[in-house]
Amino acid sequence: MKLFNRISLNIFKYIISLFFLTVVVVSYGQDSFEQIDLNKIPQKKVREYITQQEENNISSFSKIEPSMKTGTDTKGYKVYAKEYFVNDSLQKVWHHYIYTNPAEAWDGKKVSVGLVYSKKDNQLVYANGNVSRLDTGQIVYLNLRLFKGLFNLATAIEFITIDPVNYVVEYSYIKGNKTEGKQRMEFFEDENGHTCIIHSSYFKSDSKLRDRVLYPFFHDKLSNEFHRNMKRLYFKEQTSISNVGYAETNSVSAL
Repeated sequence: MKLFNRISLNIFKYIISLFFLTVVVVSYGQDSFEQIDLNKIPQKKVREYITQQEENNISSFSKIEPSMKTGTDTKGYKVYAKEYFVNDSLQKVWHHYIYTNPAEAWDGKKVSVGLVYSKKDNQLVYANGNVSRLDTGQIVYLNLRLFKGLFNLATAIEFITIDPVNYVVEYSYIKGNKTEGKQRMEFFEDENGHTCIIHSSYFKSDSKLRDRVLYPFFHDKLSNEFHRNMKRLYFKEQTSISNVGYAETNSVSAL
């Protein structure tokens, strides 16, 4: 009887250990880079960027971290800020920015989406797929087309803040990029019932030339294209509204 109980206990332990081992393996595989089909990513630089991540031992999305988190002290970062205005209500404009597919939002001559991954949902979406809304933990791989396509650069960002109470969206450059920091969009309603979007960028790198000259120059062009594209999409959706307007102002500073 004792022998039978001992054998039964050993079998039970084996089954339990096998179960947990299987769970660990499956869990690891679900967010592994092995699930990425590079053939479905049209941008060469994005494909090379992902391959380089693997060479740097980033073999799964769970290993990707933002270079800044919500509430991180911004001391020591340079700041570039610009204002955009849309002649419609805060609620409508906020909803539009949150529920627009990133592949449509970043669909221009200068920026395009190669891949979107959701840490929360373990969902991988290519550029021709649909992401129904923005959420924290979403990683977006972008291709930046500079100097009218003479130079292409890949980068990746992670959404770290979606605040529907204070109307704030933040996304951070992931660790490993040449530039560290985040971009922050704050939405306000003015006295006329229109929406003001303050788009701020907090950034730093190991190059003074990049921080002082190159980053502000290209960031200005890329953010302008993004917001103009969002305005175009909004106007297309709001066909009954004929007075949707757009304006922009900018400033640069350092903390």
